[in-house]
Amino acid sequence: MQKYSLLDNSTVTFFFLVLVGIVNIFLPVHFLSLLLVGVVFTIFTQSLKNENYNSLTFMIIAFSIIELAQGLKLFSLSLVAFFIYIFISPLLKNILSSEKLVKIMVIFIFYIGIAILFSFLGEVSYELVAILLINYLIDIAIVSLLP
Repeated sequence: MQKYSLLDNSTVTFFFLVLVGIVNIFLPVHFLSLLLVGVVFTIFTQSLKNENYNSLTFMIIAFSIIELAQGLKLFSLSLVAFFIYIFISPLLKNILSSEKLVKIMVIFIFYIGIAILFSFLGEVSYELVAILLINYLIDIAIVSLLP
């Protein structure tokens, strides 16, 4: 039996897409946008796992909004998230026994992918690394609260 959370609902993901749009239009600061990236990635992976394509579409649009606000190439975060879900997540599921630990490691690898994307732009600084680390810790707290 599969547990469902609030993030599996398409209506909630649509309102989260609206929240991502509002935050990135009015507050295009690294901290808030990158905080939302971890939550978008979590919803993205859950919608892929549950085959909820409405939520998946909303999260790809949310990734696109964040990419445009941060100056990244279009669909780069979506491709990184999809690559991690398809190739890296099954390997970690085979190695690690705890599902929560797998989620935490996958989010960590996703943030490493974000840091690599920013390094392609040449914008890696101590501030960005600190923001990514703080957002990773916040995402650990969010993932630990989800079923």
